[in-house]
Amino acid sequence: MTVPPDDYVDLGQALRVLRRKAGLSQEQAGAAVGVGNKHLSAVEKGHRGISWPTLRALLRTYGATLTELDAEIERGK
Repeated sequence: MTVPPDDYVDLGQALRVLRRKAGLSQEQAGAAVGVGNKHLSAVEKGHRGISWPTLRALLRTYGATLTELDAEIERGK
């Protein structure tokens, strides 16, 4: 299954909003879940996808739920 590029952008923008709401830098968030800040930056810009385990770990780190992520995606459209 191919994910449309706009979906990566929408997801990345929503993750950025949630990270900022959590008061974390990309470096802090990446370190918390075991990815580099360049990787996280590419995800937030929509240049690359994200695995389910990493997404789940980020949401936990941000204190956010899938419902909140979905709401941010919809708000950004």
